[in-house]
Amino acid sequence: MAKEIEQIIGFLKKNNFKAECANCGDSFSLKDSPMFSAEQFTLEAKELLNEKKNFLKERKKELLQRTSKTTQKVETTTQSVNIGFILERLAPALDKFPFDKNDCRSLFDPIDYVIFEGLNKTGEVQKIFFVDIKTGDARLKKNQRAIKQKIVEKKVELKIYK
Repeated sequence: MAKEIEQIIGFLKKNNFKAECANCGDSFSLKDSPMFSAEQFTLEAKELLNEKKNFLKERKKELLQRTSKTTQKVETTTQSVNIGFILERLAPALDKFPFDKNDCRSLFDPIDYVIFEGLNKTGEVQKIFFVDIKTGDARLKKNQRAIKQKIVEKKVELKIYK
């Protein structure tokens, strides 16, 4: 830190910067001012400099801790998302999945499954479900909410193309 201060002071002196006295308004060259020499700092100025150094040291430590926590949070979130993707694909094979796995047709994006209830057992569809699987606190994305709204509004059709 002292080296950086000396570099700044050297830069100011070398480039002949001038300052104006706050009391009298006179202009003076910074290279002639003792306030820009670390060796000539008053005790009060040295204490202030040390306070600022300690503050910066603590701030740097705090920022490093924050960065570390943020990195850990990102890694945890990434792992959760990846586990969610795996569970989405495995869900029909789980015992507690409420639909016949053979009635499921996977899309995964934007909705995970279209389920044709009854198709496997009776050969006739009793009901069609659009299913998206979420884990933890996950919520529907904007486009998924829009799909849900169209279903609620009964704006669903079957088109046949020949």
